[in-house]
Amino acid sequence: MTGGPANDEDWRDVHARLSGREELTATELDQLAEALFWLDRPFESAAVWHRAHDAHLDAGDVDAAIRAAWRAFFEHYLVREMAVASGWLERQRALRADAIDPASAGLVALAESSWAVAHDDLDGAATHARQAVEAGRAAGDLNLHALATEFLGRCLVAAGRVDEGIRRLDEAMVSVIGGRLAPLHTGWIYCEVLSVCRDLADLRRASEWTDAAMRWCDDLREGSVYPGTCRVHRAELACLRGAWDRAEVEVRRACDELTRFDPRYAGEAHYLAGELCRLRGDLAGAETAYARAHELGRPPQPGLALLRLSQGQVDQAVAALRMALEPGPTQPLPQARLLVALVEAELRGGSVEQARAAADRLVALAGEHASHYLEALAAASDGTVRLAEGRPALPRLRRAHATFVDLGLPFDAAQVQVQLGMAARRAGDSEGARLELGAARAAFERLGAASDVAIVSGLLARPRARPGGLTNREVEVLREVAKGRTDREIGAELSISEHTVARHVSNIRTKLGVPSRAAATAFAIEHDLI
Repeated sequence: MTGGPANDEDWRDVHARLSGREELTATELDQLAEALFWLDRPFESAAVWHRAHDAHLDAGDVDAAIRAAWRAFFEHYLVREMAVASGWLERQRALRADAIDPASAGLVALAESSWAVAHDDLDGAATHARQAVEAGRAAGDLNLHALATEFLGRCLVAAGRVDEGIRRLDEAMVSVIGGRLAPLHTGWIYCEVLSVCRDLADLRRASEWTDAAMRWCDDLREGSVYPGTCRVHRAELACLRGAWDRAEVEVRRACDELTRFDPRYAGEAHYLAGELCRLRGDLAGAETAYARAHELGRPPQPGLALLRLSQGQVDQAVAALRMALEPGPTQPLPQARLLVALVEAELRGGSVEQARAAADRLVALAGEHASHYLEALAAASDGTVRLAEGRPALPRLRRAHATFVDLGLPFDAAQVQVQLGMAARRAGDSEGARLELGAARAAFERLGAASDVAIVSGLLARPRARPGGLTNREVEVLREVAKGRTDREIGAELSISEHTVARHVSNIRTKLGVPSRAAATAFAIEHDLI
């Protein structure tokens, strides 16, 4: 397995020493290819691995040729050049029978495992990963054994055997933090384990491993793909925990580091940059960042839909989120975030029944995964819909708030406090409402969430409970109805569709128990809503 530069050189020195020479030995080609990888030149690295493979074959070293073919396979696989990757997988298969080192069979098995994952064959992927684990153990190759263990863990998680898979991932990480693995395998395992923890919404585990990963990344002399990928994970955790200034610094560095390696790797970093802009009220910056993420292959939802909601484009947000969920991501956290956003958008559009359906999907999703974060997201959304339905909501909202506080997620906790304030107001507890909303506004002010500060300030300035359980949007529509305006005129005034207005009017009549628009107008006058 390839380790670090020879004789304590850094990779720039290796590149300077070897790149200008016409004749290189097979070993020197290995070193040059590795240097190009760490200098963020993956396409050039792949080309040199091709040459190294041929040179090792000419020298009669089949095991070294397989190692070079394995690196060539993954260089192309990771930049999505699947046809070329397929060719290098076939080359490994052809050489496997002539290999002497048992580790060579393990490398081929790892390539087979990745190929099976790419073709949705999770059972086959796990079988190949187990073969690689055994090969690493038989060969006494710590790098191969750790990497294969991580491969197996990911396959098991993807197949729904989460507990078993997580144990394998933790086992691989123990090898990593021991400091005995080559940089390539250390960074690889860090990135993949952090990605799995994030997708499973296992925030505590992700936090522990992210801290360890960044300590390692800080010691890297060259290369940006691993620091950049780990930095995205650290920035996301910092954003969740309310350290938005630190998250912004990390995101900017990640965008730069990943773009230097291959811009396609930077999509997640740009999406997170958009999230930070949106949360802080920089809508133009969010728009630009989401567009860049989309260009790089990272879907811009749910962030872009939430941006549209803040711009009053409710129907656009609902349509985008529904489309993003069909069929939608398979990982729990991305799916949950889409559903949370859809609940909010459906409620803003007056579709309480659709919001209930989305909340129920979220509750079911949380029930399938052992994640306190997912459980809190589900409880918060369910409680919010219960408020709109006029049903008891406090137990669910209080549970969500307590969990967010325990996890150290101030923005999520403050959002739930807004709903707790609205629930208190509906119950006639004006002091409780003031306390909850005041605490939420203070939290938003500390975070720098300008838009949320404005919203809560508006709620505090209107302390009266909305009669009949009407939402703020429904009160706005009712005021327009009382002016004698048609659905089309109301839609134009409030920047929503005529269909959405009709839904609001129907909900208003149902909640107020009135038979007509005229009766709804009389109710509005009686209760001083206009």
